[in-house]
Amino acid sequence: MTADFPLEPPPQQVPVPQPEPRRPLLARPVAVGLIGVLAGAFLVGVPWLVLSLLGGPSGQAPAAPANLGGLSRAEEAIAKLDKVKGQSMIARVEKADRETGAAVSAAYGGAGAVVQEYRDDKFARGFQLIAVRAPSPELFAPYQDAQALGMAKPDTELVRVGDVQCLLHNDPAALGSTPDPDQSFVTSCQRSGPALTVTIRTLSREGNGDPRELAGIVKEAWGTLSR
Repeated sequence: MTADFPLEPPPQQVPVPQPEPRRPLLARPVAVGLIGVLAGAFLVGVPWLVLSLLGGPSGQAPAAPANLGGLSRAEEAIAKLDKVKGQSMIARVEKADRETGAAVSAAYGGAGAVVQEYRDDKFARGFQLIAVRAPSPELFAPYQDAQALGMAKPDTELVRVGDVQCLLHNDPAALGSTPDPDQSFVTSCQRSGPALTVTIRTLSREGNGDPRELAGIVKEAWGTLSR
């Protein structure tokens, strides 16, 4: 007679841990961050490197033309009037242009800049060339409600002539009348691009009343300095 003994329980099935699927390299946060840093360094570093190797023009001061808009450099105009007595005035003009040019360069982060005063032979008409190898924001005229003030036009008016902007100072005139064109004059004109800004700042009312003429002088200077 045999005795029935209970059978041993079957061994428990222990689950075997499965390795987690490996995430693609580009999907890992660390890798993504690293790629972003490298990409940023590439975008910033390559242009910097190219400009460094080529010695970009931004730090090179433009050369002011000998004549501009039919006027000669102020130093030459003074010398024609009196070369001997005009030496002290020539020195003052040269220093003013040099110091102003340094201030312009500093204002544009060290970009190359030149300032040159021009005068006619009679020293009646004058304007100043300001050129810097950097972009500038557009000119603007402060808002003035001329009608509410009973004026024909605002004191300062923005006039566009192609790529050039000019600020025109209007002679005060009552509403309904026309300002005297002989008393209105351009205060400044400017053209700006990605690597160059050319500004003409008038130094006298004489001969500087037409925005189109001053815009033409800016274009003349632009054509010379952007070569």
